[in-house]
Amino acid sequence: MSATQMLSPPVQGGSAPGRIDANGTVRTRSVVVMLATGTVAAMESMILSGLLTPIKADLHLSDTAFGSVMAVSTLAGVIGAPLFALLTGRFGRKAVLVGTVILWSLASAGSALAGGLPTLILWRALTSFGIAAYLGIAPGWLADLYDRKARNLVFALFMVRNKLGSALAFGLAGWIAARYGWHQAFLLTGLPGLVLALFLLFLPEPRPGHADGLAVDAPRGASWKQQLAVLRIGPYVTHLLAFSLFLSGMMTAQMWLPPFLHRVHGVDNLHATGFLSTVLLLTLPVGPLGGWLTGRYLAHRAWGLPASLAATTLMAAVLFTVSFCTGSLRVSEITALGGIIAFGSTAGSLTTLLIETVPATLRTISGSFGAMASTAVSGFFAPWLLGALSDHYGLAHAILIGPLFYACAGLLWTGLALHSLVRKTAA
Repeated sequence: MSATQMLSPPVQGGSAPGRIDANGTVRTRSVVVMLATGTVAAMESMILSGLLTPIKADLHLSDTAFGSVMAVSTLAGVIGAPLFALLTGRFGRKAVLVGTVILWSLASAGSALAGGLPTLILWRALTSFGIAAYLGIAPGWLADLYDRKARNLVFALFMVRNKLGSALAFGLAGWIAARYGWHQAFLLTGLPGLVLALFLLFLPEPRPGHADGLAVDAPRGASWKQQLAVLRIGPYVTHLLAFSLFLSGMMTAQMWLPPFLHRVHGVDNLHATGFLSTVLLLTLPVGPLGGWLTGRYLAHRAWGLPASLAATTLMAAVLFTVSFCTGSLRVSEITALGGIIAFGSTAGSLTTLLIETVPATLRTISGSFGAMASTAVSGFFAPWLLGALSDHYGLAHAILIGPLFYACAGLLWTGLALHSLVRKTAA
């Protein structure tokens, strides 16, 4: 089976299996445009880190000042996610998505005009504010194009955007800044979003539930009360909590791995950062492969996705615990590699469950709460907590909260899987 066929299964009432018709073409084009937009969004989110050194030197900013830029940007994203979810109920997903892609592209390019801390904060906050709309809208949009069997592969590819975008932020933006200056780096990397907004404008917006054979109309003008009904859905809230704990584990266990190797095992920073960079690139195919396998063999079972998340996350907890407790550098690196492979193999299921545990008409708000959780965790909670613990107890002990977060998430997914199994047995 070709990649196009795997990504374009027929929906209910569609053409025969294996035939690439107009609907299949639309679905494939939608995935390509959405992934390209997500990659550029991830690049815009990370580009400030890639340009930190030249901006500091030029604008004479302290590390504390840079921290304030990132904190305000994170807060803007947290505010934007639910706001744009409400607006999609009034104006439709495509109108909001196209408008916000233009907003964050212009804001990111506008960062080239920053002449000091206040203007830099303003442009970066507008960038994060606009990107929040994509993070909330894209999962539901893709879910309405692909059935359960193909959905997990699509969302596994959806998660790859973060690694690709980060690579572009550090590689492409760094290259431009080194040759032409950081102003031009912001300006040139903001342009692709405007082109993608044009492509998005010509994408047909799927009706909610289309891939599930429902094709219901999303209620226009839905109130906050109607939108917040998603928080009364037990399986969704359980998954959202596990999702947040999982991200806390990832932000501590993975992102603090280079400082851990440097401080505890005595390797130089170049070796430590090079190890993580190499591992992330080598494990890039793990997510799509795991997404395809999970979608093929487990997606049709109600308990399948939470069970697979529970198994891989608990395995990651064990492997990272060994990595952080062993006295051998070789064992530490090998088990850390195993932990990254374990949780990465089912990463696509994180987004799949965000939209499959709610009705089709609530998929945008469910994705928005997921975006809020990921933004708040990555920008505030997890880095602050580990830093505070490290200052008091040392990084060798503080980093163990990463495996603890993974274990708690795994237990929640275990409970969700058992709940689904009991409900299916009772039915």
